[in-house]
Amino acid sequence: MIINMKAIILSQLIFVISLFCQGQSSAIKIDYDYFLLGTLNDYMGRETYRKIDNRVDEYYQNSKPLVFLLDSVFRDKFPDLIVSTNRKNGRLELQSWSLAQKMNEFYSYKPSGRMAYIGEVDMTTLNLDSLTKTPDFYSTYFDTIYTGRIKDDIYSNDIQRLSFITGAYMRFGGERDSLYFIRIANSISKVRIAAEQLKDLKCSNIEYVVNKGHIPTYHTVYFTPTPELKNYLITINQILNRFVDLSN
Repeated sequence: MIINMKAIILSQLIFVISLFCQGQSSAIKIDYDYFLLGTLNDYMGRETYRKIDNRVDEYYQNSKPLVFLLDSVFRDKFPDLIVSTNRKNGRLELQSWSLAQKMNEFYSYKPSGRMAYIGEVDMTTLNLDSLTKTPDFYSTYFDTIYTGRIKDDIYSNDIQRLSFITGAYMRFGGERDSLYFIRIANSISKVRIAAEQLKDLKCSNIEYVVNKGHIPTYHTVYFTPTPELKNYLITINQILNRFVDLSN
């Protein structure tokens, strides 16, 4: 099911413009490619295969304000971008082949050793006893799942770092005992790389923690932001709070 965003995009953009013009916080400069990269899920890495090669990412319903923000930011540059709701699990999906491929450039991919069913009909209706004997069964009905890790060498300036950390914090972050944190279950690269970028940004009290021996295994980086990073987090959070009102 495709969500019609046109009715709210104009009011969203007007609010974003007014937020900076009215001086509610110091001006910030966002690299939205890196902001989006920060928001992408990293549970067991970034997966891709033929049937979802146009999926930028999927989100729980409580991330709707973030999805609306991303849609308004990227829609003009990527006209194939749509927001849809997965009928099977109720999650929101950002879909754009061109934007998904752009995000994939930030990752290095390897075969995961797993396969995904890509047939058009319900798998339970197939005569598997017969089909598995045909030579093209797996190539016809299944595709290799590739797992992506964020590349280490993609950050060349602090605006990229600030944007990436801000995106990650908006989706996976919080505060605990006066410390900020970013936490992702079974992360294979994002939290570690976030910790590295926080060091480059001269943040303090950085601690990367993995609760080994637990299922799922949570990867968490704690930190105290610099005044500059804190301003980024406050500013984007103000925008998202406005999007909460628009999405209700």
